[in-house]
Amino acid sequence: MFKRIVSVILEHGSCSWGKCYFCGWGKRRVECSLDELKGRIFNLLGSKRREGEIDLLKVFSSGSFLDPKQFPDDFVSWFIRLCESFGVRELIVESRPEYITEDRLNLLSSGRVKVTVAIGLELADDDILLNYYCKGLRVDDILNAIKVLRGHGFGVRLYLLVNGHPYLYSNPEIHKRVFEDSIKLALDLADSVVVINAYPHVGSKLWEDWINGSWRPFDEEEFRRFVGEWGMHPKVELDFNNLNFIPKFPREKQIFLHGVGRDYLVHPYYEVWQDYIVRFYKPPKSKDIALFLPCAYRKPYTRSKTWKAILNAIYSLPIFPRIHLIAVSSPGVIPYEFINYYPFQSYDWPEWLETEEIKREYIEVTKFRVKNYLVRHASNYKIFYAYFRYGAETLTAIIEAFKDLGLSDKLRVVIDEGLAMDIEAEGFKPMVAHPKALSKLREMLSEAISHLD
Repeated sequence: MFKRIVSVILEHGSCSWGKCYFCGWGKRRVECSLDELKGRIFNLLGSKRREGEIDLLKVFSSGSFLDPKQFPDDFVSWFIRLCESFGVRELIVESRPEYITEDRLNLLSSGRVKVTVAIGLELADDDILLNYYCKGLRVDDILNAIKVLRGHGFGVRLYLLVNGHPYLYSNPEIHKRVFEDSIKLALDLADSVVVINAYPHVGSKLWEDWINGSWRPFDEEEFRRFVGEWGMHPKVELDFNNLNFIPKFPREKQIFLHGVGRDYLVHPYYEVWQDYIVRFYKPPKSKDIALFLPCAYRKPYTRSKTWKAILNAIYSLPIFPRIHLIAVSSPGVIPYEFINYYPFQSYDWPEWLETEEIKREYIEVTKFRVKNYLVRHASNYKIFYAYFRYGAETLTAIIEAFKDLGLSDKLRVVIDEGLAMDIEAEGFKPMVAHPKALSKLREMLSEAISHLD
C-alpha cells in the first residue's frame, strides 16, 4: 500500500499524434527548454522529498514520455537518475505504444525504481479506436507493446475512457458491451486499470459536441452506474473528474450575448452551464440559506450599484457566512461562485425589448431551470429568500417553481405588494436598491435564525 503519492506534469513540446477526438491537451504545444524543465522538476521533487518519502511518482506529459522528439534520450536518462537520487520507489509514465521500444525502455531501466508504463487502451475495439476515438492505432498495437514491457520487466497500467464520443453516448447498449469486453481484457493484461470519465477538453472535437448538444458528460451517478461492480475490483481505479471539470470557453469562442428572445434565452453556452450547475456543481456545505437575487446591467454583478447596496445591507449580519447568493437571470441560475465566469459577465438582456410572448417564454424557461436546481440541490438549504422587484417575471418563475415542487413553505418573498406600492409611490428605481426594501431584507434575514437552529 502506497503511503505517499506525488504527481507531476511535464509540460514540454506536444503529442506526436494530437488527433484524438476527445483530447485537447494533445493539441497544445508548450515551448519550454529542457534545462528549464529540469530545473522545475528538480525543485518540485526536492520540495516534496523534504516533506517525506515519495512512494509513487505519477508523470503526466500530455503526450508520450517515451517519444524521443518530446523527451530526448538524455532527458529520460536524467529523469530516472533523479528519481533514484530522491528515493522514488515506483514511477509511472505515459506513452503511446509505438514508442515502447527496447532502446527507450533501456533508458528507463533502474535497479532501485520500479517503472510502470501507462497506455491509453480507451476501449478495446478497433472500430471505435480508429473511427470514433481517432487514436490512430489498433488493439493489437497495444497488445504488442505490452509484450515488450513485460519482456523487459516493466509494469503495465491501462487507461479506459468511457463516453468519449456522441456515438457511444447515443448507443448505450453498444457502449456497455464494448466496455465490459475492454475491462475484462485490461484486467488480464495490466497491473492496474484506470477507468476515466470523458470530459469536454477545450480544443477537442468533443468540446464542440458538448456545445452543440449532441453529447454530454456522465455525472458521477451515471458514471458509477455505468462502471457498475467493476469499480469495486482491487485493480481498478475510478477517475470521475480527472481535470476538475468546469465549463470553459477559449477566448476565440467568447462573444458578447446581447439581445432578447429564445436565441438569447436558451443559448448553447447557457445550456451547458445550467447542465453543469445541476449535475456537477455542489453548493458549499456551510451555506444553508439561499438568497435568490436579480442580475444587474453592470457585470460582474458585484460591480453594480444594486448589488453593492444589497451586500452593504447584509454583509455585517452574523448569519451572513451562511447565506448563499444565487443570481437568477436570462442565463439561468447562477451561484455566486460563478458570476465572474464567462458568459455571466458578458451578456445583456435589454428588458425594454421584451414582448408579452417573450416574457411568457422567459418565465417558463426560468421556472424550468429553477426547478432543476431545486430538485438536485434543495436539500442543501434550510430556507430560501427571493429578493426581486414585486411582479418581476423572474420572481414569478421562482414562486411557480417552488409551488410545482411542493416547497412553497420554504420560500420567503421579501418585497410584497404593500412595500412595492410604497416604493413606487416615491418613483424610486430600482426597487431592490430602495432603503425600505434593503431594510426589509436585512430584517428577514436576521430573523432566519429562528427557522434554522
